[in-house]
Amino acid sequence: MMPAPSALTIATRILLLCALAMPARAQERVAPAASPGDGAAGVTHGDFYSELGQGGQHSVRGALSRDQDGMSLDAAIEGLRNGNYRDGSVFHQRSVNLGAEWKLRQGRFGFSADQLNQDTHYRAPEAPFLALLAARPEDLYRYEVRRASAFVQRYVGNFELGVELSQREKYATAYYAGANGSSESRYSSRRRQLAPRMRHYGKVGGVGTDTEVGLDLMQWERRSGRDGDAQRRQYSRALLLREELAFGGAYAPRLLLGLRHEQFQLDPADLPAAGSDWENQNAWDLQGSLQLHPQLSVYAKAACSYRIDDDGYTSAGYRPLAGQQRRETEVGATFGDAARSASVRVFSERLSNQIVFDHSLGQLGFAGNLDPSRRDGIAIETSMALAPDWRLDVEVRQVHARYDDYAYDGPDIALVPKTLASLRLYWTGHAGASFDAGVQWLRALRYGRDFDNSCLAQVPAFASVDGRYVRKLGAWELELAGSNLTNRHHYGAAPGCRSSIYLRDARQLRVSARYHF
Repeated sequence: MMPAPSALTIATRILLLCALAMPARAQERVAPAASPGDGAAGVTHGDFYSELGQGGQHSVRGALSRDQDGMSLDAAIEGLRNGNYRDGSVFHQRSVNLGAEWKLRQGRFGFSADQLNQDTHYRAPEAPFLALLAARPEDLYRYEVRRASAFVQRYVGNFELGVELSQREKYATAYYAGANGSSESRYSSRRRQLAPRMRHYGKVGGVGTDTEVGLDLMQWERRSGRDGDAQRRQYSRALLLREELAFGGAYAPRLLLGLRHEQFQLDPADLPAAGSDWENQNAWDLQGSLQLHPQLSVYAKAACSYRIDDDGYTSAGYRPLAGQQRRETEVGATFGDAARSASVRVFSERLSNQIVFDHSLGQLGFAGNLDPSRRDGIAIETSMALAPDWRLDVEVRQVHARYDDYAYDGPDIALVPKTLASLRLYWTGHAGASFDAGVQWLRALRYGRDFDNSCLAQVPAFASVDGRYVRKLGAWELELAGSNLTNRHHYGAAPGCRSSIYLRDARQLRVSARYHF
């Protein structure tokens, strides 16, 4: 197979040639004659949104779109700030999104671009650290993402032929305040991906078929460290196949099969200990469903997926971690209609070499692999219309999470709720008014020192209440929302045993306004 960099170069030229050829075909479109006032001049829509809340939270967003004669243009800009409840914890985010698409009789083509910037000040867990932050306010984490993509899609009979080229760049800088000064850590990465696809719709012996074949060619590089001296390059190529069969008939059986095989290539110096296992990854997905009755359907699915460490910031230097593998199975049934419905699903999940970020390994923390674990559970959901304007949703979920074949097997995995129950009430009134409120209850769960199983302390069981009221007045939409309305004091993270406890947000009220034109 052709090396990934050469393939990307050739494919980029092909994509540009296709993009240039598509507009030339626009003259072949068969369009009805336009009448005065039928929208041929184009339609412009806009949306402006602003929110203000407790804890120093506010956000502003503006979006604009225009549709005209098969062309769509979109632009959006957003700014967000969240002060949170803890001193020193301030989060800023700014984003810009642009996109365009042209639709023709033979297909479509377009592009998109966006940029995201974030500034995060660290939380201050202790009073001495607050004084340190006051002396060194530059202690923060800066993160930037830039993405751009372009695509071309052609229709040839029952075939869809398409190709997409995308690029993503990440930049991260962390400043850590210390008694003797501040240290700095930098990270940057660039990923280019080419994704050609071919899709076919057909019928074989009365069975509807939907077939898709594709390739993913990717090249990725990363620089990290104070001077960018740590560098790593990675290439991958993946083949994917998806087949969906619709049999029709009384029970309308459907079957879906998906396969993906990916090969990774690294410099020999960067290979992990189990290089052969890491360089070849496989994923698959098998799903089926039956409509046993107009109001009863059943389904079953099994899947296997993988995840590869693309950071390299691990406790073993900059070598990549072992590949994570997830195996899932689920069976379920749904009964009812729009007025009343109930569903039940039984699921199981097994994780091998799970990739997590462990904050306990030094000040900065490192990524690492966990021992094999599994999560088995059942979930029941019901929805019913109490009256023409009222609806009630209820969910109950029970999960048993534990390590599998592990020396410290026994108690539940930390921070995985064993029991979760929620109830939500919806009301849709007249004159554009609506309201919903809910309560969620979590059973006590373990936390802290999960790697050596030396702490059996628990997060106490708690319930939280939230609500939202919306009123529409012409082009305006006004909203009042609140979370943790009972001001329940609880916490959801405690890396140590009865120490380093981080509280969740206290009661918070938010007001917002949206104008659409």
